[in-house]
Amino acid sequence: MISRYQARLSALFVASDVLAITATFIYSFAFRFHSYFIPVDPAKGIPTWASYLVALPIFIAIHLGIFFLQGFYKSRLRRTKIDDFFSITINAALAILAVILLSSYFNAYASGTAPLFRLNIVKFSHLFLAVYFVGVILTISFLRNQIYFLMKRRFARGLNLRNVLVVGAGEMGVAVAQKLFQYKDLGFVVKGFLDNRRTPGMMLPVNGGVPVFGPVSELGRIVETQGIHEVYVALELKNYPEILEALQVVNKYPVNVRLIPDLFQLLTLKANVQDLDGFPVISIDEVPLRGARRVLKRSFDLAASGLGLVALSPFFLIFAVIVKATSRGPVFYHQERIGMDGKRFNIHKFRTMVTDAEVKTGPVMCTPDDPRITAVGRFLRKYSIDEWPQLVNIFRGDMSLVGPRPERPEFVKEFTDRIPKYMLRHKMKSGLTGWAQVHGLRQGTSIEKRLEHDFYYIQNWSFALDLKIIWMTLRRGFIDKSMG
Repeated sequence: MISRYQARLSALFVASDVLAITATFIYSFAFRFHSYFIPVDPAKGIPTWASYLVALPIFIAIHLGIFFLQGFYKSRLRRTKIDDFFSITINAALAILAVILLSSYFNAYASGTAPLFRLNIVKFSHLFLAVYFVGVILTISFLRNQIYFLMKRRFARGLNLRNVLVVGAGEMGVAVAQKLFQYKDLGFVVKGFLDNRRTPGMMLPVNGGVPVFGPVSELGRIVETQGIHEVYVALELKNYPEILEALQVVNKYPVNVRLIPDLFQLLTLKANVQDLDGFPVISIDEVPLRGARRVLKRSFDLAASGLGLVALSPFFLIFAVIVKATSRGPVFYHQERIGMDGKRFNIHKFRTMVTDAEVKTGPVMCTPDDPRITAVGRFLRKYSIDEWPQLVNIFRGDMSLVGPRPERPEFVKEFTDRIPKYMLRHKMKSGLTGWAQVHGLRQGTSIEKRLEHDFYYIQNWSFALDLKIIWMTLRRGFIDKSMG
């Protein structure tokens, strides 16, 4: 049942994409050559529709092929609209590049080949491709959003729902259940929990109350009697025998099994197997940001920080004057932080506190209602304007636009003593913004939660993920709600 449901859903997305590509192709041709908004060169004339139509199947095949390689049709728990948008944009850019290369090849080199291998692809108008590029992104995104909307409506009416059983009624299991209820568009209904340490029949405070069916040994019976489609195993690592028991039982049934690991206990970077003269050596702290990827990230940092410094220079002057005029002391504040590989550097900020704020207290974390913050400083902090001078750090190479936020040496020592794997976050350059920050985990929130998000970013780095984080940061306006 589950595999059929996923297959139907994937087929629906494929059909939606084919419809979007076809509609956009037709519209782009009509807009470019028959709308009179864009004049046609009389010397070239208007190409025939048939000359373009022959390439439509190639467009469709390339788009779908790239989507399959991207994993676009694989079943995922939750794909955000931003993830979809970036995937579709990358797909459109690669598809157009592939079409241009194919068209150039067949027109330049394949004209003299045997008829069996000859393929006459028109040389596409650049304006047609520009209109198509924008149109196909918007159309595919729109139709996908309509599918998500219709699915959500069906879920709300109680159709196509998937029953979930959570093995583990501890803090982690309850958090998973709450998250599944929070995202109603997933179509999940948490039927109950299994846990050896909970009393059967007790109700846990999830969405008005969800029952504990009994111990893990009841798993098989509950899967059969409750019509379970998904089993989430959310037990701590110390309960390994129960995890193994649950996996052995649930694999006998046609249900999806999802293991929720205790991330904090498993915090490590990606493993990499190397060879030492015949001996396999496993490195558990490799990062994906190496070689050409590192060059790409640094190039983007240089270009973006340079443009940012030029564009924001008038505002730098305005805020500098305001800071100087409203409180005694320097305009800028320089503070030592720990960066990549434990290297120390001075971070630059607009001063937001009174001068000599830590003379009496020593190094302490700032709180939202800290009396040392000036009136102007509170405004600068709320909108993260005080962070703008860090563009200089980024341009110099001390920091990156995106990465784990740098901490002071005193706090790094404290966190390292308490959390042995804390220093692994310094395998990558510190950032002006990061995965933790766009999820609301700023200073004053759980360091463990921030660390989990930092590790996720380091483990899964990609240029697309950087662009996504920058987009999420810009969309939310750098606003720190705790300062409101």
